[in-house]
Amino acid sequence: MTRRFKYTMACLLLLAVANGVAKADEPTATATAIKITLHPAAEPEPALKYRLLPDRLQQKRGNAAVHYGKVTAEERTFFNDKALRENIEAWQSAPLADLRGGKVHLPSNGSIEDSIRRGALCMECDWLLPVGDVPFYGMLLPEVQQIREFGRILAARARIQIADGQIEDAITTLQTGYVLGRHVATAETIVNGLVGNAICEITSFQIIELVQQPASPNLYWALTRLPTPMIDLTRAIEVESMGVELTFPDLKDLRSARRTHQEWREFFHQFAKQVVVWNHAGNDKPELPSEDELEEACNDIARTAKGILLQEGLPADEVQAMSVHQLALMQTLRVHHKLLDDGIKCYSLPHPQAMAGIDAAIERANEAHRDGREIIKLSSNTLAAIRSARSAITRIDRQIAVLRVLEALRLHAASHKGSLPQQLGDITEVPIPDDPVTGEPFAYRREADKAFLEGPVLRDVPLNYGITMVHLRD
Repeated sequence: MTRRFKYTMACLLLLAVANGVAKADEPTATATAIKITLHPAAEPEPALKYRLLPDRLQQKRGNAAVHYGKVTAEERTFFNDKALRENIEAWQSAPLADLRGGKVHLPSNGSIEDSIRRGALCMECDWLLPVGDVPFYGMLLPEVQQIREFGRILAARARIQIADGQIEDAITTLQTGYVLGRHVATAETIVNGLVGNAICEITSFQIIELVQQPASPNLYWALTRLPTPMIDLTRAIEVESMGVELTFPDLKDLRSARRTHQEWREFFHQFAKQVVVWNHAGNDKPELPSEDELEEACNDIARTAKGILLQEGLPADEVQAMSVHQLALMQTLRVHHKLLDDGIKCYSLPHPQAMAGIDAAIERANEAHRDGREIIKLSSNTLAAIRSARSAITRIDRQIAVLRVLEALRLHAASHKGSLPQQLGDITEVPIPDDPVTGEPFAYRREADKAFLEGPVLRDVPLNYGITMVHLRD
């Protein structure tokens, strides 16, 4: 994707797939256990000495988007260095020994991170997207790729700080990463939400490294204070559900609009062909339906629309006077919103119920297209993106829940001579969160001096940790 990212239905779905959310959830984890080494750590004093979002004393009035927008302009040399960007990508997962003691160097000397930090400390973030002023599908989102780059820089900086034992500096950097992700997601598109979610995920990945360091403070309460869900897409999904009308404003008053039959015909054909283009972003020559195909489908669906309108009590003379293309558009939007609502209504349910409900809505949308009730494939891409978004949101919430479990284990070990509990229920120091994927307790088992934390794979991301606790006497 270019930095002048153009928003379409297909690009929305492609970005969702790129975030690793295309496959169905697998029932059990099969990957080799990831090794986690923990050190006992009691609760800090005060309990919220460390925070992963800024407190009110740190925050200031202002629009964070203004500060973020200055970063690339002020650091053109840095962002034009392709080799450096590739190094930053590698440093996010490099062994700490390879990063320690000045072995790698971010040439910005912290200036980029400082600029991002100024934005992160702002209380507001308004990207001023031109929603409603320009066609929604076709709107440019130039900040999307830029902000993702910022998240990678912060993750690399935090990992270098962790490698060098700069624990408190690393916590500040990670705090900035979480705020950046949440700020990106304030824009009114699912794409922004997915990018914000991805930034939060790479931030959490570094926290998994941080909590394994001997000098790391216990962050259980700092993690518990993070919002759930970490990324709230409620507003974005509401706007997304109106994307068709926000692109074709004339669709908002189909019943009362006055056009000649020829004008209705031209409008219908323009709309139908544009939807096909939306659904094939990146394809220079999508296969457009023929005039005859559209006319045949239009006549079929118009008959259905007439019957429904008469049943709803519209005067027969008004219905008879309507163009078949006007009727077809009205029925198309009716079916579209019914199908969308069937999926969106389930979004806020717990993950298992949400996914089942959205999956059923996607199948109904595909069926509606196959049997001709939906003339143009309009609903299924949006529903698939909503499903992907719901899964991505659960993935970051699970990451944070897992981190809370790891910190709870460190708390328990601090008061039990470095021992791991036989079961999670033995931990009495703090509450243990459930797995957001299942809505049930995490699977935990103890084998000799090691414990295993497991759960279903979520979008190719396994939950399978082999945990060792370094005893106090060691």
